Amino acid sequence: LHFDNTTYHFNPGVHGTHIVDFRMYINGTLEFHRPKVTQVAHSDMITHANDEREMSRPWPCILIEHSSDLIFSSPDPANDVSSHNNNYDGVEKEGIGAELYDEQYGKKNRGVIAGNGAQYWGIPVVGYVQLMEFRPDLFLLQNATNVVLEYLTFKDAPRWTLNLQAHDMIVRYVSVVARRTYGDGHSFLDLTAFNSDGIDLHGSNVHVHDVDIWNQDDCVCVKDRSSNMLLERIHASGVGLTVGSIGHSTVSNITFRNSLLYRSFKGIYMKFRVAKNGPGLIENVLYENITIFEPVQWGLWIGPAQQVDNEHPLGYPCNTQLCSLCWPMLPFAKCLGSKNSRYRNITLRDINIINPLQSPGVIIGSDSAPVEGIVFDNVVVSGKNTPEAIFYQNMDRHELFPGLAYPIHDHYVSPFMLGFYVICILATAALVVLALLWCLGGKRSGYSRIDGKGDNKTKSLRFVLGSIVILAATHSLVIANGTLNKNHYFVCEGVVGGAATGNTRPVPSCFRDETRRRRTWELQL
Repeated sequence: LHFDNTTYHFNPGVHGTHIVDFRMYINGTLEFHRPKVTQVAHSDMITHANDEREMSRPWPCILIEHSSDLIFSSPDPANDVSSHNNNYDGVEKEGIGAELYDEQYGKKNRGVIAGNGAQYWGIPVVGYVQLMEFRPDLFLLQNATNVVLEYLTFKDAPRWTLNLQAHDMIVRYVSVVARRTYGDGHSFLDLTAFNSDGIDLHGSNVHVHDVDIWNQDDCVCVKDRSSNMLLERIHASGVGLTVGSIGHSTVSNITFRNSLLYRSFKGIYMKFRVAKNGPGLIENVLYENITIFEPVQWGLWIGPAQQVDNEHPLGYPCNTQLCSLCWPMLPFAKCLGSKNSRYRNITLRDINIINPLQSPGVIIGSDSAPVEGIVFDNVVVSGKNTPEAIFYQNMDRHELFPGLAYPIHDHYVSPFMLGFYVICILATAALVVLALLWCLGGKRSGYSRIDGKGDNKTKSLRFVLGSIVILAATHSLVIANGTLNKNHYFVCEGVVGGAATGNTRPVPSCFRDETRRRRTWELQL
C-alpha cells in the first residue's frame, strides 16, 4: 500500500485484522481529524489488563491486530541508507543487534501520521476534564509479530502515540512529537497535552533504536508482561525512559543505553501502580550510559507511580492510593511504596545527571516489598558549569530532535487565547479576594449587630485562616529546601542490598557506600 506525496484526510477507525506479509509506504501525510460524533468500539485491554477494570475507548486512528510480517515505512528506505555505515555500533552483530545504523535519518524525507491532538486537548486543563482519557491512540498494534516500523514521523497524538503490542519487532529512525508551544522545555501549557505517550511497548524481543521523542508523558515506556527489550540511541524529552506503570505482571531483561534526556520532566522513571489481583515484579533492568540534562522535576524515580489512579478519575490528583501528583509540595499529599510489588536486580551504570533543577530523585520501596539488589555504578550529578553542561546549553535542539521541525497548529494556545485566559484568571482571583474580604470584614457581619459576638468570631476565623496560610507557606519552604537540594536524594527508603560503586555521587542514604572515594578515605585512615 503506497501513499504518494500529498495529504490524505481520515477520521479515526482505520482497521486491519489478520493481515500477513503487508507493506505500507507513506511519502506524504495521513492526517486524522476529530469526528463530530465519536464511536465507542474499542476496549483498552492493555493498560488496565487483569488487575484493573476495562475502559472504553474510541477507535484508534489506526488499529492493526492479529497480524504478522508487517513493514510500515517511507518509500524505499534501503536506498536511503546504502551510502552510510551499515555496521551496527561499528561492529558486526547477530540477532537483535544486527541492524542498520543511519545517523542521518532525520534529514531524510519521511512520511507523517498526524493525529491533530489539539482538537482533543482543547482549552488547557478544561479540555482534559471534558474528555479525560476518552481519546483515540494514534497507532495501535495488537497481537502482532515480525514488525518493522521505520522512517516515519508521528505527530500530535490525541492520546498515546505508538501503542505497540508485538513480539519480534524493530522500531527505528522514527520521530514522535506532541507539544503545544515552541518552548525549550515542558511548560504548564505543554503538559496539558496529557497522556501523550511516545512509544509504549508490550511484548518480547523488541529493539528500539535511533529515535527522537518530544512529548508530554512517558517517552519510551515498557508495559506489563514485557521481556527481552533493547532500547538505545534515543533522544527524549518528556516524562522519561520508563518501565511502568506495572500491575500484576512480570517485566524482565530490559536494557536502556546510550541515550539522552534533554530538559525532560522526569529522567529515568520506574513505577508500580496498585496491583489488585496479586504482586508485580520488575527485575533484571539495566540503564547504561544515559545523559540526563537539566531534568525539570526528578532525574531518577524508582518507586510507585506518581499519577492519578482509576479510583479517582475525575480530578483528585492529590488523593491517590500510592503517590499523589501533589507530593511533596502539599502537606496532606502522600507517596507510599508498593506493599506487594517488587524491584529486583536493577542497575544504573554511567548515568550523568547534569544541572538538575531540584534534587536528583527518589527511591521508594516498602518494608513488605523492598527494592532489592539495586546498584548505582558511576551515577554522577554535576553542575551547570561543567563542559558537558555548556555543550548541551549551546546545542541546537533541532539537531537532537528532527521532529521539532514541524509547525504547531493549536489555536487554543494562540497569543490571543492566552491573553483571554489570563484575563479570566485575574478576574476570578479578584472575585475570590473580594469575597474573602467581604466574609472577613467585621462590620459587614450581620450577626455582629445582633449579639455582639461577630467581632470575636471574625477574629477567630482570621486566626484560623492566617494559621493555615502560615503553615502551608512554612511547609512549602521546607519542602522546597529539600527538593531543591542537589546534593542528596530527596527520599531513599525501603531498599535492601542497595550499593553505590565507582564514582557515584551523591550516594543515596539507604545504599552501601562502595565508591572509590569511600575506599580512598578508608585507606587514608
